[in-house]
Amino acid sequence: MGELTRSIDLLLDARKRGYAVPAYNVFSYESTKTVLRAAEQAGTPVILMHHFSYGIDLETFAVLTRELGRQSKVPFSIHLDHAPDYEECIRAIRAGFSSVMIDGSPHPFDENVKMTQDVVRAARACGVDVEGEIGHVGFNDVDRTLFTRPEEVTKFLELTEVDSLAISIGNSHGVYFEEPRIEQELLKTINKISPVPLVLHGTSGIPDEQLSEAVANGIVKTNIATEYMMYMADAMKEALTGDNPPPTAPKLMMGIEEKVAAFIERKMRLLNPANISIL
Repeated sequence: MGELTRSIDLLLDARKRGYAVPAYNVFSYESTKTVLRAAEQAGTPVILMHHFSYGIDLETFAVLTRELGRQSKVPFSIHLDHAPDYEECIRAIRAGFSSVMIDGSPHPFDENVKMTQDVVRAARACGVDVEGEIGHVGFNDVDRTLFTRPEEVTKFLELTEVDSLAISIGNSHGVYFEEPRIEQELLKTINKISPVPLVLHGTSGIPDEQLSEAVANGIVKTNIATEYMMYMADAMKEALTGDNPPPTAPKLMMGIEEKVAAFIERKMRLLNPANISIL
C-alpha cells in the first residue's frame, strides 16, 4: 500500500542520493490514477499537486488523492501549488495536505518575505512543510530580469525558514514560445548556497538533456502539468477518431490510461539520471 509521506522527507532523500521527485498537478480521478500508475512503473515516489485553476476544491482533492495514493504502491505526498495567500494555505493545512507553496514571488521582496513567514509560522505548528519562491517564474516566455538572484537566496531563506525553494533559472509555466535554456551555472551557484532542496517549476517542454542536467546540478523536485495534459488531450482525440472510437466517456478514459501512464513514466525516469534504486 502507498504511504502518505511528508514532502520534505521525500525531497531530502532525493537531495542526499542525487535524483528528483516528480510533482504532478492532477485534477480528477483519472489523472490521479494515471500519475500514480506511472510512478509505480518508474519506481519513484510522487507528489500530487492541487492548483486552484483546475476546478476541484481543496477538500475533495485531499480525500481523492489520499485514498488513491494509499491504494498505490509508492510513497506519495499531497501539495498545494501556487497558493496566492495565507487563507488558501490554511485551508489546505486543515484539509490534510503534506505541504503548501505560498507564492509571494509576484510581490516585492519584503512583501514576499512577510507572506511566507506567516504561512511558515502556521504550517510549523501543524507539521506541514512550506515551499517558497524567490525570483519569479512567469508564463510562456522567459524574463531574465526575474531570474533568482543568489544574493537574495540566503537572505530569503534566513528570514522565512522555508523547507524548499522554487527558483527562476530559465524555466516558465505553460507552453514555451522558444526552446527553453536552463541556466545551469546559475543553478550550481544557488545550489551551493542553499541549505534547502531546490524546485523547478515549468518543466513541461524542457529538453530531456537539460532536465537531467538540472537534476545533476541540484534540482530535487520538478513540477509538471501542461505537457502531460496536452498529451492526454491528444490521446483522447486519437481514440475518438480511430476506426473503433469508444462509445462512452468511461471507456475513453480507461482506454488512454496505459498510453498516458507510459508517457509520464518516461518523463519520470529522466529525473533519475544516475539510475539510483529509489524504492
